[in-house]
Amino acid sequence: LTYSGIYNSRTGINNTNQFPIDKPITLSVDIQQGSIQKLFAEDQILNIFQEEKVRYVQIDKDAIYTAEGIPISTTSNVFLGDVVSYGTNYGIGKNPESFTHYAGRKYFVDKPKGAVLRLSRDGITEISNYGMRSYFRDNLSDATEIHTAWDIHDKSLVLTAKRPSDSFTVAFDEGVRGWTSFYSFIPQGFSGSLDGKFYTFKNSDIYTHYATNEYNNFYGVSYDSSVNFIFNEQPSASKNFLTINYEGSDTWNISNIETDIDQAYNISSYNIANEDLIMSAFQKIHNKFYSNIMNSSTSSAGEVVFGADVSGIKGFFAKMKIQTSSTDYKELFSVSTNYNINSY
Repeated sequence: LTYSGIYNSRTGINNTNQFPIDKPITLSVDIQQGSIQKLFAEDQILNIFQEEKVRYVQIDKDAIYTAEGIPISTTSNVFLGDVVSYGTNYGIGKNPESFTHYAGRKYFVDKPKGAVLRLSRDGITEISNYGMRSYFRDNLSDATEIHTAWDIHDKSLVLTAKRPSDSFTVAFDEGVRGWTSFYSFIPQGFSGSLDGKFYTFKNSDIYTHYATNEYNNFYGVSYDSSVNFIFNEQPSASKNFLTINYEGSDTWNISNIETDIDQAYNISSYNIANEDLIMSAFQKIHNKFYSNIMNSSTSSAGEVVFGADVSGIKGFFAKMKIQTSSTDYKELFSVSTNYNINSY
């Protein structure tokens, strides 16, 4: 880093074209950690993002060290003080476009290590470890662009990875310390927030999110809301999954129901005409919705078949997809299943 003389707008002094060789105007970082990809200044600190390391330099201050090697700030006439490293081996790779910041937190991606990172007062934290480590490890490696943005309306980090196929957008919520949703939209490039609103770009047009009461409509295209569930309580026990229950709006239906052994018919959304029928559809009781899980698998050798009116699918775990095609505001509070432990 090389810096010039000062610029003072009040006095008209402009020495930005002067680089006196008799002054300490240069600062070097370890070239072994790769090139400098990003600089970000805040609160008299200059953060330096290299390909494989993140460091900081104090502005108009310097650091003296205790016997234990802990840096302590002290006033100095040096513009940039000593270089101090954050205690990790993460960098920003060659994706400076993955950097964004909000309220003292800085977010960025180390693509070679498959990690999404947060830099705050407690140092660098790998937030991709919150349930998504293997996903980012497997899906960031071939990304051509990685953009992050802070959604000030939803108070979440929005990350978009553009890949030759299967580009994706995901959201991270600091309140729950987890990745809460996959989004159906892939913005064109940079996104951002201004005056409490979240904006993205598509085909050179700017779009305001949350502007209408129509949900899951992005860039003029409507998408279904869906959640994938895996029921795996007592994972070492073989179970018979009997019913599925949920609390929420009446438009939800379930598809792709299967265990490691069996499959079941899809479950239709609630219809008052179905209440007296035995079928794979949700019924309502005490403002909750429930349905039998009706087995659609071919019976195996030696298995007793009781007919289509008997519910249940066998397996150690069950997975299914609950979804709604409604673009109105729909709620889903909880989903549960009833099962019996098999005796064998």
